[in-house]
Amino acid sequence: MTRTLWAAVQVAVLLSLPVAAGAADDDKLVATLKSVVEDNLRAYDAEDADGAMRSVHTRSPQYDTTKAALAEQFQDFDLSAKITGFNYVGHDDEFAVARVKIQVEGPSGSVFVNNTSDNLILFHQEGGIWKLWTDDILGVDFEQRIGTVVPPK
Repeated sequence: MTRTLWAAVQVAVLLSLPVAAGAADDDKLVATLKSVVEDNLRAYDAEDADGAMRSVHTRSPQYDTTKAALAEQFQDFDLSAKITGFNYVGHDDEFAVARVKIQVEGPSGSVFVNNTSDNLILFHQEGGIWKLWTDDILGVDFEQRIGTVVPPK
């Protein structure tokens, strides 16, 4: 099963489950989930791998690969990341889902191609605290630069 299809199945299952929370509870949850992503990106910008990993669930299937990738990215690039879009999808008593657009930029003149990724992020609680569980990249838009080759979409 492809990652995109798997993500779509996860969202469909979550949205089919009954939710007992009211609008005020949803607003609080949305703010909490967004802050989890913002905290992760702040640590990423500071090249603080331990700080970034604190927002990732320790039993996440992507935990080890994420930790290894951070060290490599910090060594090779000086990147900054920010949320450019956050759309709450839904939750049940165990997981929450949001569609998040994240813009990543490298320093001016860098070989890194600035981009904005469209992500489906699954959150899961650990010890009563919402953390990142998994994410699937739905698409990436690369910045067009004169004289550079942009990878196909």
